[in-house]
Amino acid sequence: MKSLILACIVCMMVAACSNSKEESKNTVATTDTTSFYPVASYIKDQVKYFDSLGVRFSVATTEGAKKDSVTVQVADIMPMIQSFIEADISDSIQKVNYKESVFRDAGTASLNINYTPLNTSVPIRNIDILMDDQTSVIKRLFIRKQFQSKDTTSTEQLSWKTNEGFTKSISQEASNGFLRNKTITVRVILP
Repeated sequence: MKSLILACIVCMMVAACSNSKEESKNTVATTDTTSFYPVASYIKDQVKYFDSLGVRFSVATTEGAKKDSVTVQVADIMPMIQSFIEADISDSIQKVNYKESVFRDAGTASLNINYTPLNTSVPIRNIDILMDDQTSVIKRLFIRKQFQSKDTTSTEQLSWKTNEGFTKSISQEASNGFLRNKTITVRVILP
């Protein structure tokens, strides 16, 4: 009888140990190996490239019927460039809110990388990267942001063309229907 009880106790201990091993196997943390394209690094590299050439920039602003154009140095456009840098979602905190899709476009010999939000409360609504599929050099970068401030919805459309410049379009719509549009186009002027 004692041997039967002892055998039952041993079986229960073995079963308990094997269950805890299975549970620990199932709770092993997985490492996120997905790598989003580092938009901020790309933009900073572009700024360094422009700076190395000693370029100036033509800034054309259109707001309603009013148009203005000036020539400036890189320091003057850094606040606009910051909008691109702030749109980087490649860090582990931001990327959990987005999904990535990649497809090859044979017609343009490009890879298209697209990031869309899983959570609609994030301000960055879309990032599209058009990359040369042979050289992996970015041709164009498109970013769309949207945010709410009191009774106004603001939408920013950002477009960067490698080694040439960028465009920033802002539209604001108030709850009373008032709409304001502003487009700033920045082009590189080579020395």
